[in-house]
Amino acid sequence: MRTIAFAVLVTIVLSVYAAPASASDISISFQNEQFHAQMNLSVHQNMTQFPKEKVTLDASSNSDVSSSFNEALRKSVPSASISTLSLGLVSNVTWLNLTLSMTVEGLSERRGDVSALNTTWRSFNISRDLRAGNLSYNTLGERYFLPVVNFYVNASKFEDRPNATIKAVTFYINQTQSVAGPQAADNVGNFTVLDFRPLSVPLQNWQRTYNFTEHTTTWNYTPPVQLATSVSSTQLNKSLTLFSHYAYSAEIVVPGLAHASGDLVRVDVGSGENEWIMTGIVVLSLILVVVAQVLYRARSRALRLKRR
Repeated sequence: MRTIAFAVLVTIVLSVYAAPASASDISISFQNEQFHAQMNLSVHQNMTQFPKEKVTLDASSNSDVSSSFNEALRKSVPSASISTLSLGLVSNVTWLNLTLSMTVEGLSERRGDVSALNTTWRSFNISRDLRAGNLSYNTLGERYFLPVVNFYVNASKFEDRPNATIKAVTFYINQTQSVAGPQAADNVGNFTVLDFRPLSVPLQNWQRTYNFTEHTTTWNYTPPVQLATSVSSTQLNKSLTLFSHYAYSAEIVVPGLAHASGDLVRVDVGSGENEWIMTGIVVLSLILVVVAQVLYRARSRALRLKRR
């Protein structure tokens, strides 16, 4: 009984204070009254050939990038603004990787020892075409995937007979859902890389953990796959499958013991009295378990002596 009680307590403590082990594609942290975002986003496909590029962009010297991000953020939260922003792009024939680092401010308000943080901005969406060299790195769907899917839509109907050798064309979205060709075309045609609306699920519904050692609160969420469209066909008795895939996961890390209501995060930034109280409760619980164990042993020993 003693061992079970102690194990239960340890399990509870670890579940409250453990930090998630897996890394996220989008990591957002809050420090010095600013949100700092690091993103590593990748698109994989074999539908077409991406132009080969390796470019670094800085918003301070690229007005198109700066205005696109600021406009998108202010649609979510009017007070939001970007203080720093840099993009790194690498693409080859079948793969595109975008790394992004930015700092966003104007999203916190302090009242006494409590800071209120507005995290609504995370679900911003940029729909315009953004270019780096010969690469359109945001509107990949319309620019690169849609012409290919439309070709197979026409082939499945034999409209204008684009290729009479193509037979048995099947279209999929959401990895395994079979759909009509026009729906698949619409699915890829509307795809953009910098669309974070899937993160609009209220923060209070994300998985929350508190790390006792690092004294941070973390929320994690993995939305459904953003793009998983494929086309399967038979050509000259050979099967061919073309696909495009894009997905990401996200985390938001806030210093201290924080709680979310909707998308508003409240965190005690005062003397840390609440955290010391919580620590005291945990330590006191452990002491009570030890005391109970000692009393149990003493009682058992007394009973054995009495029976003699």
